[in-house]
Amino acid sequence: MRLELTRRLDLQERLFGGIEKESLTFLTSSTGLIQLIDRASSDSCTIDDVARLVHSEPLVSAKMVAMANSAAYGRPGRTVTNAREALSILGLKMLRAVAAALVTAQLADRAAQVNQPAVGRLWAHSTEVAALAAVLARRFTQVAPETALFAGMLHDIAGFYVLAKAQEQVPALSIDLAGRTQVGDPEPPERSQSVLAVGTRRLLSALNVPDELSEAMETLWRGYVIAPPETLGDVLQLANLMAQTQSPFEEFSREPAQCGIDLDEVLERGEAAQVVRQAYDEVRAVQQALTRRG
Repeated sequence: MRLELTRRLDLQERLFGGIEKESLTFLTSSTGLIQLIDRASSDSCTIDDVARLVHSEPLVSAKMVAMANSAAYGRPGRTVTNAREALSILGLKMLRAVAAALVTAQLADRAAQVNQPAVGRLWAHSTEVAALAAVLARRFTQVAPETALFAGMLHDIAGFYVLAKAQEQVPALSIDLAGRTQVGDPEPPERSQSVLAVGTRRLLSALNVPDELSEAMETLWRGYVIAPPETLGDVLQLANLMAQTQSPFEEFSREPAQCGIDLDEVLERGEAAQVVRQAYDEVRAVQQALTRRG
C-alpha cells in the first residue's frame, strides 16, 4: 500500500507538477479562451465587455451561434446568424461553458494524436455529462443550467491532460489514476488525493475557475450519492453516473453490493432518470452543438 501511494504521488508530480509554475502548452494556445472564462466569471462582466473578445475567437463565435440554433436552445422561426445575437440570447454563463468546451477540445485534439480511442470515449462522456448536468440542474436545483454545463465540460479535464501527455507517460498510465473510493463508503476522505483529483484541482486553478465550481468537483470523489440532486456537486456526480458512455478513467463501482444503495433504482427508475429520458432530445442536441469539429 505504501509503495502504491509513493508511486501515485510521484506520478502526480510528473504529470501535474509544473502547472502552477510554468506556462504549459495548452494554456499558451488557449490564452484567449482562458481570458473569456475569467472575464465571463466576473460578477461585474457585461455582454459588451466580452463582445470584442468573442469576435477575436472565431470558434467561440461559431459554437455560440450553433448552440443558439440548436434543438435545445433554438426557437421556431428564429435563426441566429452572429455571435452578438447569440450572446444576448444565451448569456455569459453559456459563453463560459462554450469556452471551456473549446479548451477541452484543444487538449482532446492533442491527445488524439497518440490515443484516439480513449480520447473519443472521454469526449463523448464529457459532453454527455455536461448535457445531463444542465438538464438535472434546471429540473431539480437553483443552479443555472449553463453553470452545470460548464462544470460538466471541465470535470474530466485532468483525464484529457493525462492522455495529451501519453506520448511521454504511456507506461505510467497502468497505475490506478483514480484511487477509487467506493460509492457508499461510510467515511470517505474529505479531499481525495487520487492522481486525477489532484490534477483536476491544479488545472482548474490554472484556468481561474471560480472556487465554488472547483469545490463542486470534489463530489466526484465523494463516497455517496444524493438523488434527486440538491447542489451543483450532486448534479455533477449524478450526471457522471448516469452517462451511458463511461470515462476510460471510471471512478465509481456500480455494483449494488459495494455501493450500499440501489443504484439501479437511482439511475434507471428514479425521478432523475425519468426527467433525463424526457429530455433525451435536448441532451443529444447539446452534445451535437459541443462537438469538437464543425
